[in-house]
Amino acid sequence: MSALIQWAFALCAAMVAMGLCRMLIPSSGMEKTFRFVVSIFFLAVLLSPVAFRFPSLMIDIPLHTQEETQRRSESLDEITHRQALGIAGGQLRQIVSEKLSQRGINAHSIAINFTTNLQGEIELDSVVIVLDEADRESEAYLKSYLESELGAAVWLHYT
Repeated sequence: MSALIQWAFALCAAMVAMGLCRMLIPSSGMEKTFRFVVSIFFLAVLLSPVAFRFPSLMIDIPLHTQEETQRRSESLDEITHRQALGIAGGQLRQIVSEKLSQRGINAHSIAINFTTNLQGEIELDSVVIVLDEADRESEAYLKSYLESELGAAVWLHYT
């Protein structure tokens, strides 16, 4: 019964509001547009109980949708994070390889290690390079050169 009273009140309030607005709008080209808008509004108020009564017209969003969306968002963030690290690691490996090639040195493997600081930013932690035993004589120069270029610790191992 209260729903019927609310609907009747909304209908009356809409009619009063439309009457006041009609008095304020000057009679000109705007009058036709105003009448059309008022008719649509009045029709919406008139049909509102029908629209809310039939469940087929209502959209029911399940409660698990928010949790599912949050889980998918976190999964996407994780995938994006891993891909970004992979790309950054690949580019850094290429840079290190080029710098070693300029000195005539070929690395067996180059491992790039990242860390996350307190602000959640990813930083280059260290670079581990495996070289031939013959390249051990230039270890001090290579280590200091690469550390100054990369801004991170460089560890050299030999096979």
